[in-house]
Amino acid sequence: MATCDRWDIGGLSTASHADTEAPTVFVYDGHPGGAGFAERAYATAAEWLTATREAIAACACEAGCPSCVQSPKCGNGNNPLHKPGAVFVLDAVLAALATAPPSS
Repeated sequence: MATCDRWDIGGLSTASHADTEAPTVFVYDGHPGGAGFAERAYATAAEWLTATREAIAACACEAGCPSCVQSPKCGNGNNPLHKPGAVFVLDAVLAALATAPPSS
């Protein structure tokens, strides 16, 4: 989806963010000044998140592993991990994207 590796994109997730007053995920370019990866991800969010959901669901592990939900960049040390929860959240986000009005 993006011609980069995991070190080129950063992210932050929180169960409740002060500005959104909701669970929030931020994705940003990992290099100062950016390289356009986050912008491209926003433009292809449904495709990107569907591929992510499929990779997690197809992984043979039970609880989560480096191939599906673990990240060497995780600020929480990959704790907690919940593979079924990740699939559930991705399903909810994809359903919301499918019913959202087109952005201009």
